Amino acid sequence: MLNFRQAQGLPLFFLLFLSGCVSVPPGGDPGQNPRAEIKAGPDFPQQIAVLPMNNKAGDADGAIILRALVKHKLEECGCRIQPFDETDQIIRDRTSVSPEVPVQVALANQDPKLLTAWLGVDGILHGELLAFNRAQLTIYTRREVKAKFWLTSRDNKILWEGNQDSDSGTFGGGSVSLAGYLNGSEISPDVADKLSHSPLANATIDLVNDTFSTFPRRQ
Repeated sequence: MLNFRQAQGLPLFFLLFLSGCVSVPPGGDPGQNPRAEIKAGPDFPQQIAVLPMNNKAGDADGAIILRALVKHKLEECGCRIQPFDETDQIIRDRTSVSPEVPVQVALANQDPKLLTAWLGVDGILHGELLAFNRAQLTIYTRREVKAKFWLTSRDNKILWEGNQDSDSGTFGGGSVSLAGYLNGSEISPDVADKLSHSPLANATIDLVNDTFSTFPRRQ
């Protein structure tokens, strides 16, 4: 440890260097406070149906991308997710809705308990896309994605809720490669193509990762 008299003889740039050197405890940044992993109990749903997003943002591709990313995240948490085609077809068959009508219309005013019985799953993941915006301000790009989700059981009890607002900005084009994220995932090719071309891809991925960080994980 330098005393005051010794420090007086040192160059200013060296003192500034020393002032920036701080000890960091092993294991990462002392400012980080990672969330503890939540374990799913034995009664927590194992097979889940992810309903089409209630699209209040008015962006069709955004709702499709968000649903696919949620499925990907829930599978990472150890859940079995009913294929989207199967979920949507059951809803159409039970409500006698024609293929030209969006599945979201068929879901309107449906009893969640009855819906769970139709689908033959343990739980239903509901979601609403509230904002899906990109604004280019000269060299600055602002991206906003906002959504909320909730998981219900067979008796329509809410087991988990999550909502998040991903609001970020970047300078320049803001394009990044998603090859690492898409590699090995079960996201369908058409959705992967939408995701790779969406200027809001990274903001949507961040939103899903942050929101579902509190979702119980199966061992």
